[in-house]
Amino acid sequence: MDLHGVTALEPAGPVLDGTAPTAPGDVWLAGGTWLFSEPQPAARRLLDLTTLGWVPLSVDDDGALRVAATCTVEQLTRWQAAPPLVGQCADAFLAGWKVQGVATVGGNLVTALPAAPMVSLFAALDGVAQLWAPTGAGGVVRRQLPVAELVTGDHATALAPGELVREVVVPASSLAARTAFRRASLTPLGRSASLVVGRLDVGTGGGGELVVTVTAATRAPLQLRWPSSSSLVEAGGPDAAAAAVDSAVDGSEPRRTWHDDVHGHPAWRRAMALAQTADVVRELLA
Repeated sequence: MDLHGVTALEPAGPVLDGTAPTAPGDVWLAGGTWLFSEPQPAARRLLDLTTLGWVPLSVDDDGALRVAATCTVEQLTRWQAAPPLVGQCADAFLAGWKVQGVATVGGNLVTALPAAPMVSLFAALDGVAQLWAPTGAGGVVRRQLPVAELVTGDHATALAPGELVREVVVPASSLAARTAFRRASLTPLGRSASLVVGRLDVGTGGGGELVVTVTAATRAPLQLRWPSSSSLVEAGGPDAAAAAVDSAVDGSEPRRTWHDDVHGHPAWRRAMALAQTADVVRELLA
């Protein structure tokens, strides 16, 4: 796709350090796999984030994983310590290996498709997005937002104008947790119509926190939490978890609305998501 309105491609550094001003039509560029896939009539200048040399992956002393926004999907999947969920979500991409070698974690997050697999991954692992907004005076305003709250609807995010994702931080406890994964689509290689991840954190006695994250079936990530596996068993187990998801989707906001597009009817997505919820909970409780 030729972006006829774009008049400049420049490094992002000068805008972030305040030596160059922002301008209407500025667009942050990372991998560009979505940006160049369809018309962008408002874009005038592309600010290349890949010129900043951010380290793709690093692990803190406490075991937390830091994933730069410019980290490609391929780099993430090749991380030797990656939990199984990383590969499962990467395989949910409606893209071949060539695209995964260019597509970035940050780009997939901010594109904010209901079926975005990096949204599914980092929401399920309680990833926290580190957000930057240039002040124009040589600094940036920093804030944090859980990935599950960053995406607010189909192609909608909580990003302020000019704000960007710097990195995502995943706590060590989530990386060490047990996970269960279920995905459904209308065709074997089609876009996800429902993707449910169950996560059971390491705990003692009655077990750690149990978290169910629903994406693709809803317009924005939906999460339900139980303080322990034993508390969910007492509440009714897998059937109770599915009922809780069903009651949470009440249409009051995007994350509580079944998604509707050519990749799946809302009623079918609902049926698949509820069955998958019961399945992932059953697997984690086994």
